[in-house]
Amino acid sequence: MKKYSLLLVLLLPLTFYAQVIDTVIRFNDNPWDLLYVSEGNELYLNFGSSNFLLVLDCSTNQVKKTLFTPYSASYGIRNWNRDKIYYVFGGSAIGVIDNRTDSIIKWINYGARRAPCYNSRDDKIYATNGASVAVIDCETDSIIKIITQPYFLSGFIVWDSIGNKVYCGSGFSRDEVTVINCANDSVVAVINTRLSKPIAAVFNLQRRKVYVAGNWGFYGAVIDAVGDTLIKDFYIGFNFWVSLIWNSLEDKVYWPSGEDGDSLHIIDCLNDSIIKSVVPGGQLECINLANWSNRLYVVARDYDSTGRFNILYVLDCRIDSVISQMRFGRLATAMTCNPIDHLIYITDIGDSALYVIRDEIPGIDKASRLDASRLTPEIYPNPAKTVIRIRIPRASFTPNASRPTLKIFDVSGKLIKEVLNSTSAQEHKEEIRISLKGIHPGIYFLQIGTEIKKFLIIK
Repeated sequence: MKKYSLLLVLLLPLTFYAQVIDTVIRFNDNPWDLLYVSEGNELYLNFGSSNFLLVLDCSTNQVKKTLFTPYSASYGIRNWNRDKIYYVFGGSAIGVIDNRTDSIIKWINYGARRAPCYNSRDDKIYATNGASVAVIDCETDSIIKIITQPYFLSGFIVWDSIGNKVYCGSGFSRDEVTVINCANDSVVAVINTRLSKPIAAVFNLQRRKVYVAGNWGFYGAVIDAVGDTLIKDFYIGFNFWVSLIWNSLEDKVYWPSGEDGDSLHIIDCLNDSIIKSVVPGGQLECINLANWSNRLYVVARDYDSTGRFNILYVLDCRIDSVISQMRFGRLATAMTCNPIDHLIYITDIGDSALYVIRDEIPGIDKASRLDASRLTPEIYPNPAKTVIRIRIPRASFTPNASRPTLKIFDVSGKLIKEVLNSTSAQEHKEEIRISLKGIHPGIYFLQIGTEIKKFLIIK
């Protein structure tokens, strides 16, 4: 079995307008994809054809654990209700990882080939193997249903958390998007999009629309998730295998496209029209949104006489303009964000490295009079509807410390609610009740001292 090692390179900060290269971590293999987990502040990395996963402690940049597997990993999704991660392994099986112990606890015999999606309402995973959709019960980690159609279900899977439906794109030059009712896991609609092989999609929670990109061709489509009908298709330029991003703060969709893969189209979700096209340069490889600073990070690939290199562009989403750029690495493959430490992680298979970029915009306040090393608050119910309760162990408080101030932030980093707790402590723990009245459904972060917990509000 191949021995794993890494080299941690600390750089003097290279300051730009919005970010600095904080750290470069080099490996003896090529990191391909990555998954950030807020619980434990961890980063999971897979390595292309190698049969292992690394768990990185984001607070120290040290490898916390190496998980050796019989297959190579590709995509992961987290079940935050049960502290589990479901990883797709090489089209061969789905591995279930206990996030608390970072260990594989079960294998599910289903050869998924795309990133699965998690239905937090029904506590189910939906995955596709290119021919069907498997429905996995997260309590037993077993397949409870296989959904098939006359054509391949292989393009993408996204969940409509309001209507509790799953949308899945077809393959092999088909144009259909299949709609699955999660209440009984049955097909309720098939929508012809006029796209060639719908390959990527994003769900707009506010307007209940699904934006769909085709694998080939020059058009995009918009689906009304209320009536499950195609409401618009429009010219977008040649589509590439890059994710679509919905910015909830601006109500825009960021869509990589262009004849040479060098354009980023910005869609106004009110009227579903292109309001601006940014051509930063190079072929776009991956994009991600730093919600806390309302900035879009874009990595493009370019060439010169010295060879291949990456360019990192930073867009201010308020004005949709490039405010910063820098050259680094050789061939980026994936990117994700750490909202706790305000870091951007980018894998590079050309350099066999993980680049850690620091976004300089201040966000969630980390000042506290709590002993964060002992703080283990519990949020329930999660998902919630009208109220959440927080249990804080009595031992978390330092002597003579005041009761903590609790803050709720949305995914953009905006402060939604602040609660100053004056409840007297019980013998062993405190229970704090917070009303969610007036807060819209969606993903939120609760901050207690330096501890940040993620929770979901549903209708």
